[in-house]
Amino acid sequence: MDMTEADNAEREELKKREIERRNKSRNSRLFLFFGSVFEIVETLLVIIGLFVLFSFLIFKAFKLPEEAAKTIFQYSTIVSFIGGLFLGFVIYKRCARFVIEKFHLEDKLSNEVLGHYAKRDKAAEKEAMKK
Repeated sequence: MDMTEADNAEREELKKREIERRNKSRNSRLFLFFGSVFEIVETLLVIIGLFVLFSFLIFKAFKLPEEAAKTIFQYSTIVSFIGGLFLGFVIYKRCARFVIEKFHLEDKLSNEVLGHYAKRDKAAEKEAMKK
């Protein structure tokens, strides 16, 4: 094997790695884009669902006096919004983990994306906090 064959083999290997890196980058961007769209829609649905649930409970199930119902309804709107955001984030992260595991996307996504959605070992986190 002379020098030109070695150089060609090295160039081919570099091209192959660059193509793989670009594919992972593209796949990661697509995953994050569609994941973000899913998160927005899913979070809105959770907020609306909580809003409807609290409205039903306040005005139909408990049959509170009108003034008390109005006050509680105002607070429940805030709780629906904040709780819906929090639940939306939690549900999205679990769904993303599920999709990554179900469709075996570990080798198709970049390490940054995988690190963001990786399950964290609680024992390892406690050990890291101690140090």
